[in-house]
Amino acid sequence: MVIPKVKFIVCPLDESIDVINTFLNFENTTKWSKTISTVYPQLKNELKDCRTKKERKKVVSSFFTNEFHKNSSLLNKKITIFQKEWDKINDEIMIAFSEIIETNWLKEDKIIQARISLNPICPRYLEKRTFDLYYKENIKTMKAITIHELLHFIYFDKWKKIFPKDDISKFEAPNKIWHLSEMVPKIILNDKKIQHIFKYPFSSYKEYDSYLINGKPVVYGLQEIYENRKNFTDFLKKSRKFVDC
Repeated sequence: MVIPKVKFIVCPLDESIDVINTFLNFENTTKWSKTISTVYPQLKNELKDCRTKKERKKVVSSFFTNEFHKNSSLLNKKITIFQKEWDKINDEIMIAFSEIIETNWLKEDKIIQARISLNPICPRYLEKRTFDLYYKENIKTMKAITIHELLHFIYFDKWKKIFPKDDISKFEAPNKIWHLSEMVPKIILNDKKIQHIFKYPFSSYKEYDSYLINGKPVVYGLQEIYENRKNFTDFLKKSRKFVDC
């Protein structure tokens, strides 16, 4: 059985800038821009006079190039710190996920990269088996985010086995399948097998708390399905039907 290892690296500057620009221009999802603006208020001030997308990109590139070089030693220091702390629970977490999701990690998953980035938002890249992590996170939050992102990889591996006709594009926003994948971490990651290894109150996006199905919060409905599942395949099939995706 493959037990993947998470390897922490510094996210290349150009890729960090590209991703940040994507979130700053993310259609109909202003919370991402607000998150970046809150963390980098000076950037918000520099962008307010930009008239075109080209001007915005130039400002963003200049701003984060300066941030990158200014914090290069800290970025590299965080790689060492995060790696040492994560290694303490890596194998246990990977095995627990295999047991909960009831599937093995892929052979290609021997190394999963965690890219330490200037970006306060932490996207995952399913095909690259990579995710980004904000460099200023503390150790506990780093572990929580890493566990959350790892779940997405093995969760969608299982999903593809059960629903092989689903194209990978459906695993991204704003598809309902993506929404479901962001609801279930609150349930799966609070499983006792995970909590025994890493005690943490995992949650999902707050907006899901107000989603109702048949007058019941959707996450509560999913929790009931999880608690009464025959197996993980049963959970996914019933969850999909429940949220109609």
